[in-house]
Amino acid sequence: MNRKWLIVGGLIVVVFAYFLACFFGPASYKYSSEIKIDGPYKMAYIAINDIKDWPRWISWAKDDPGFKFSKGGREHFIGANFSFECKALGEGYVEIEESFQDSLVTAIMKSDKLPSKLNLNWQIIPEGTKSLFLKMNARIPGRIEFWKRAWYIGMPATLDATLQNDLEGIKTYIEQLVKTEFGIQKSSFTEKHYIGILDIIVNSKIPQYYAKSLPKVYKFLDSLGVKFVGPPVGLIFGWEAKLGQVLIMAALPVEKPMPNYTGYTSYTIKPTDCYKLENYGSYTSLRNAHTKLTYIMDNSPYILGAPIIEEYVTSPSQEPDTSKWLTNVYYLFDNTGGYAKSLERKYTLEDVIKMEEQDRRKNIIESLIR
Repeated sequence: MNRKWLIVGGLIVVVFAYFLACFFGPASYKYSSEIKIDGPYKMAYIAINDIKDWPRWISWAKDDPGFKFSKGGREHFIGANFSFECKALGEGYVEIEESFQDSLVTAIMKSDKLPSKLNLNWQIIPEGTKSLFLKMNARIPGRIEFWKRAWYIGMPATLDATLQNDLEGIKTYIEQLVKTEFGIQKSSFTEKHYIGILDIIVNSKIPQYYAKSLPKVYKFLDSLGVKFVGPPVGLIFGWEAKLGQVLIMAALPVEKPMPNYTGYTSYTIKPTDCYKLENYGSYTSLRNAHTKLTYIMDNSPYILGAPIIEEYVTSPSQEPDTSKWLTNVYYLFDNTGGYAKSLERKYTLEDVIKMEEQDRRKNIIESLIR
């Protein structure tokens, strides 16, 4: 009988202790913090919006040699996702739910060590062109059920530390990239001759323009018996931001200068110094390359000359894995002593899209006011 009462008494103590732990456990979870980063604000957006960059700055990857990371179908923007396995957060899943260019990203995290999904939000606040404030908010929606709270009694402190370390990780990652100039080095661009199709294209139609124009250039050179001597290129001579138009040339390199033909333009680039960046990834990732090169150029003593060159080294038909596509991007130095008129404003194509969206919103607001 005494043994029976001892067991009953022990169970009562355990249950009481558990309910006491539930009483002191977290009913909800919220986190908010911000950090100043010395670097271009666009890099903060890239680091968060592109899930390939996450293992380079999240603390729960760096501190865990057994960390496992598996990309989902998309790599950036809304719908980009990955699954993970680590000591700090267990097994889980992250997906980007909202993404506003260079300003805000939201994501959800699901983990077997959390009571429910964790909503994550990053706000990017530029401070000039060389620094930014990155504000992070996180919360578990709703309230944690009372009977579960004992299991998560240490969660707030642990999660606070993890998220703060992640902010520090983004800061370190970006500032280290800036310190090393993103691995970009000054190079020499030798004289090259190109022939292709020059046109003014709406920026959203550039992929279709390349798909339509480059086969024509290949066929045209073949009809002349002229061999091309390198991969295809895009020569970007300038933007018209308000109209969303790009002066661009889909071209192939040839050994010697050629005359202009009806529908085809010949162009020679003289020897000059340049910044060169080797970009691996899909063509949509070229924005990252231009962001880095623009930052380096803007903070250098050099003047950007025309054209900007994208050299598409890897053929998509030969390599299905987009992460292995190599594109060489060249920012040439203007040796004429003044700005090239067409490149006086150095916007990326995504900047043009953003301007168009801002103008569209402004027009809508003005129409409502009227």
